[in-house]
Amino acid sequence: MKERLSPNESVLEFERFIVSEYLRYGSVDEILRANRFKNLGVSYPGIYHILKRWGVVRSLGRASLPLTETLEFLVRAIEGKIPIQTLYRRMPPSFQPTLATVHRVYNETKKLFKQEVEIQERKVRRVGTALILTPSWDSREILVARDISPARGDVGKPYGSLSLPMGFSKRGEGEKAILRVLQQEVFTDKLLESPTEFNKKAIELIDGSEPFMFIDIADVRVAVYHLALPRELSSPDSFSSFKLKGFKFVDVEELLQTGEGILLRQGMREIAQGYKEYRASLAEESEPQPFYIDSLFNQRVALLVAEEGV
Repeated sequence: MKERLSPNESVLEFERFIVSEYLRYGSVDEILRANRFKNLGVSYPGIYHILKRWGVVRSLGRASLPLTETLEFLVRAIEGKIPIQTLYRRMPPSFQPTLATVHRVYNETKKLFKQEVEIQERKVRRVGTALILTPSWDSREILVARDISPARGDVGKPYGSLSLPMGFSKRGEGEKAILRVLQQEVFTDKLLESPTEFNKKAIELIDGSEPFMFIDIADVRVAVYHLALPRELSSPDSFSSFKLKGFKFVDVEELLQTGEGILLRQGMREIAQGYKEYRASLAEESEPQPFYIDSLFNQRVALLVAEEGV
C-alpha cells in the first residue's frame, strides 16, 4: 500500500500537480478544460498564488490575428505558382483565415513591402526569446529537440519540427523571458522536483545575459541568447518538457547542412549561422555588439511580393 502522506506532503503533491498541469497546457482555462471543469479544490486566484509561490513565469496568450499564418500561405502560393484560390481550397479545416482575408492581407502586404523603411522602424507585433544552449566544454554543440506542441503555422512551427527552445515574450522582460523558456522547454522536471533549488540555479545561469542577435520571423522579433550549461545540467537526462522531446546536442555545422528532408522550425538555420558568426566575433573582440538579421521566410515574402508588383 502507498504510504499515507503527511498534510504538508499532500499539499506539496497537490501544488506539484497544479504546476505540472499549467506547464503542460499553458493556461488556467486549459487546465480546467483538460480536467473537464471538475472541481480541483482550488480557485483561479488560488492557482495563480501557487504558480507565484513556485516561481513559475507565466505563459503569454496567443495573439488573436493569425497574420503570419496568412503570410506563410501566400509564400507557398507564389513560390509554387499556384493561384491563391486553388491553394486555399487545399488547406485543412484548421486554417483560420478566410479567402477574403488572404486576398486583403496579400494586397496590403505588397504595399507595405514597397515602402522604403529602415529595419529598426519596422512594426513588430510580437516578440520572442530563443536560446542557444551549449555544454560548457564545447560551444559548437547546440541543444535541439522535436517540438511536439500543437502546430502553429503562424510562426512557422510544424508539428514535430526540429527546434531550439523558444517562446513568446513581453517587451523588456530580458532575463525573465529566458527563465520562462528554461522552465517550460528545457528543465520542466527539475522545476517540479525542487522549484527553489532550480530557480536559484537558473537565475545564476541567466545573470547578466544579453542577446547576441535578433531575428525577425514574420511579425515576431526574436531575441537570441547563448547560455553555457554547467556539467550537472548537460546530461541527456537533465532535459525535459511537455513541448519538446528527443533532446540532443548537434554541431552547429551539422545544423547548417541539414537537408531539405529534415523538418526545421522557421529561423533555425539563420540562427545557427548567426551563432557561428557570433563565435567568430568573440575571437576578435571581447564584447561584440548584438546584430540583426531577417529570416529567410521574411526575405522570400519581400522578394516575391516585389516580383509580383502592385
